[in-house]
Amino acid sequence: MGKSLGTIEVVGLSSAIVVADAMAKTANIEINDLEITKGFGYVTVKIFGDVGAVKAAISAGKSLALQSGAYVASNVIARPNMDLEKRILSFREEEKKEEPKKEEVKEEAKAKATNVKKAEVKQEAPIKEEVKPEPKKEEIKEEPKVEEVVEKASENVEKPIEKVEKTVEAKAEVKETKEEVKTEAKEDKKVENEQIKEEVKETKSQSSSNRRRKTTTNKVTNENNNSNK
Repeated sequence: MGKSLGTIEVVGLSSAIVVADAMAKTANIEINDLEITKGFGYVTVKIFGDVGAVKAAISAGKSLALQSGAYVASNVIARPNMDLEKRILSFREEEKKEEPKKEEVKEEAKAKATNVKKAEVKQEAPIKEEVKPEPKKEEIKEEPKVEEVVEKASENVEKPIEKVEKTVEAKAEVKETKEEVKTEAKEDKKVENEQIKEEVKETKSQSSSNRRRKTTTNKVTNENNNSNK
């Protein structure tokens, strides 16, 4: 083919795009591919053209990549092998497109004609009108009578009144029970006090009787002693 191959490898896709743009502007070269390699985010830019143009483009791209710190490696191959050219580069000249055969043209024309006929038949077919259901007549609701409204209102008023009366009765019952408990407690205290007083009186009477007995015994003993003297 007489074309030279140039490759430059940089870090990152954005720096590869910048380098490729600079190489295309400096020399008359063609960019073949920007290949993203596996690992470390390396991107290889492949170009081809004349030897001098490829060398100039690679040197310009290398200087720009060194400035940004993205440069990894670069190579220039003056005349690459044909196998390498076929398998990797894929920059062979495009073959001339063959003219379509007459048979293929006829088949395409027939297919178009059949499609046009089908479309015309579809248009001529009568369109069935959709029968829309009649809207339902809204039922006229009868307005409630005044008496019914009054009865409902009275019921709504009587219910909370009954609740209030029940709460009042419950409170009155609680008060009555409290008063009964208080009166019972007072009566119990009175009974206990009376019992205590009676017990005190009994103890006092017993002590006074014991004292009397002692005094009488002492008198008797004194009299006996005097008589013996």
